[in-house]
Amino acid sequence: MTVKTTITTLLFFLIATPSFAQIPEKPDFGDVSLEELQMTHYAPDSSASAVYLIDFGEATFRESDLSMSMEVHVRIKILDQEGLDFADLTLGYVKGESDYSKLKASIYNLENGKVVEHEISKKDWITEKVNDRYWTKKVSFPNAKIGSVIEYSYRRNAGDLYRLPSWSFQSSIPVAYSEYKLQMPKYGSYQPKMQGYQVPAYHNTANGSYHIIMKDVPALTKEPYVSTIENFRSRVEFEIKSISVPGYGTEVFLENWEEINKELFESEGIGAALNKNNAVRRIFPEGKNWEVNKESMIEIYNHVRDHFEWNKRASYRVVDSSKELWKEAKGDNADINITLGQFLKHVGFDVYPVILSTRGNGYLNKFVPVVNQFNYLVLSVAVGEERYLIDATDRFRPYNVLPSRAINGEGLMITPYGPKWVNLNSNKEINSKIITGDFSLNEDSALEGKMQVVLRSSSAAALRASLYKEQEKAETTEESDAEEDEESLDDYKTGEVENLEVKNLDIPEQSLEILYDFTSDLGVNEIGNNIFLNPLLIKMASENPFKLEKRLYPVEFSEPIANTYIFKIQVPEGYEVEELPQSINLTLPDNGGKYMYTSAAQGDVVQIMVRFSLSKLTYLPQEYPTLKKLYELIIAKQEEQVVLKKKAE
Repeated sequence: MTVKTTITTLLFFLIATPSFAQIPEKPDFGDVSLEELQMTHYAPDSSASAVYLIDFGEATFRESDLSMSMEVHVRIKILDQEGLDFADLTLGYVKGESDYSKLKASIYNLENGKVVEHEISKKDWITEKVNDRYWTKKVSFPNAKIGSVIEYSYRRNAGDLYRLPSWSFQSSIPVAYSEYKLQMPKYGSYQPKMQGYQVPAYHNTANGSYHIIMKDVPALTKEPYVSTIENFRSRVEFEIKSISVPGYGTEVFLENWEEINKELFESEGIGAALNKNNAVRRIFPEGKNWEVNKESMIEIYNHVRDHFEWNKRASYRVVDSSKELWKEAKGDNADINITLGQFLKHVGFDVYPVILSTRGNGYLNKFVPVVNQFNYLVLSVAVGEERYLIDATDRFRPYNVLPSRAINGEGLMITPYGPKWVNLNSNKEINSKIITGDFSLNEDSALEGKMQVVLRSSSAAALRASLYKEQEKAETTEESDAEEDEESLDDYKTGEVENLEVKNLDIPEQSLEILYDFTSDLGVNEIGNNIFLNPLLIKMASENPFKLEKRLYPVEFSEPIANTYIFKIQVPEGYEVEELPQSINLTLPDNGGKYMYTSAAQGDVVQIMVRFSLSKLTYLPQEYPTLKKLYELIIAKQEEQVVLKKKAE
């Protein structure tokens, strides 16, 4: 069982056990205390701009129309200027489905030592149309200032017998008190799905009810190296297992992976779409003598990949099987990969769809057989005894390496023989950089020499994408959005660059190489008879990405990391080495990673070699302090200098 699954399962059983602790009472609407208005900061988080004093929800089932109704009561304390944003409230809804009723709102201020309430009237609320389906209700609380307390409550439709309303206990600001009550409809059977690291102050799931209270829940903030922060939000949602309404029979939804596999293999959106041979005959290129071998697989992959443009939308099934898809040359990942699969099957390859959850979509729970966990589709192709996972949406990745977004644990391969779980990083790809520099001091006391950069995997793909977009922008003069992990060629340059050469730019199966000559006076200082220079002209990191004292969430990488930096410095004539940075060798516990800095002088050449590796994809919160400390040492170490001294005459 994986660590992720262990945490989820542990939390589920913790929540599912009734607690008989005394239930704290929630204050009524309008019962704002003097202490709440006098509050100047929230003790558990003194940096908080605002805090939810109350976040309450109660969902009830209406037997008359088999729908769910939600009562919500919110109270927020504003603590600083940034917190005033919460005084502008927007409530979204679907017109005719989740409209608001019984809207009530007030703002409270402290005046002359007394609590003064200003009620918001109905005319203060503004109703706006977003589109034909979505609308909003907005209000700006008057006289809002630092120290104010705002409060609002409402009733709304929220789901039905098939879709029970979920509840989040965690927000972008701390939550002092969050309570959720739900009475399970008697006609349904549901699977609660609890996530997050917060332990409830009270929980009771007996007799078909679901009642949880959490207190002092910290703010959920975006941190570096998290696939999606939503994985760690403390919340509960409910998967439907079955419905049994008198007079209408029983309908089963939550079956098992075998049933789901059978349904998807026969569905028009996945299995049946892949096996449509007629669709590919019209677009199959004439004169191609493709056979069932690796070379032909790569040629077919390149043919389809280079034809299509991915529209950045993710799907685990084909929604629109338009005959114009090939002509339009644009589609989502399922459109593109199903088309690729049709080509491969037409030639005779053994091809199966693999559905998965992307890193941005969150973890996949193999123990809860629910299809809506998936949001992406790739292919598994057999060539002899080997199977390759391929995705034709990314022209900058090798044919046998999935994009980083898709490398997220395991995927479900849909076959006529039953489901099979497959490792999405099956080829054990490592994100690597090898940077070497050979330089000397010229007559102007500037460094000049040659630099070589060799990139593989994610680093190479990100830079290829960046260079392609720069070229595309230059040709079209259009702005383009940068990917989150996009890199720039400038990240690998130093000083004034000449004779720049980029190799293998259009061959993603090969390492991306950058070669250039350079001149740089950065990091060189001549003081008296000594020359001080920083040998690491290209640094591993400009700052420590881990700034929190304590991190509640794991640090996640899509691939292991292995970087090497080698710099050789020619000592100028008339000088000798006075001092070198000290060599060190640091290792993370449990073989989690290594950092080695080696300095040596041989004759008139100084060599600095740095090796850095992170071998794990996930570092748990308890491992965070050592990872943070390692980066602190690395940042400090890369500023150390070589000292050269003029020889005595």
